[in-house]
Amino acid sequence: MTRWIHLFILALFAVAAPTLAQDLETEWIEPVEGYQEQGLGAEVRAIDEIPGEEGSRITLAIPKSAIPQGTSMEEIVVLGRKLESDKTEPVLKMRHEWVADYDDDYYGLLLYLGEKSNLPIRLYLDSDTDPLR
Repeated sequence: MTRWIHLFILALFAVAAPTLAQDLETEWIEPVEGYQEQGLGAEVRAIDEIPGEEGSRITLAIPKSAIPQGTSMEEIVVLGRKLESDKTEPVLKMRHEWVADYDDDYYGLLLYLGEKSNLPIRLYLDSDTDPLR
């Protein structure tokens, strides 16, 4: 009986998890000022070189309407897409800042990327509204 309960929970997770992840996932974002992806509507507002450091700061604006109201970000996963010319998987050295009140109707996400700041990126946002926690 316990085995069936575990299988049911795993099956429920397999069905529910992709749905939750799809709700808070961007499409690939090109590192070009003004670029707007269609998944969450994230827009690249600025790309600034960081003086004294290798890399840049990318400022993204994410519409508040794309994030369920009353949630807070628990985790932000940033993936970089491997360019065809790269022989190995890219490793993004980065840090980030989540700005809850960036602009009237937007959250802000500041990404401080190292030398691979020219890679297209994809965001996965995990909030505290996940019913499976």
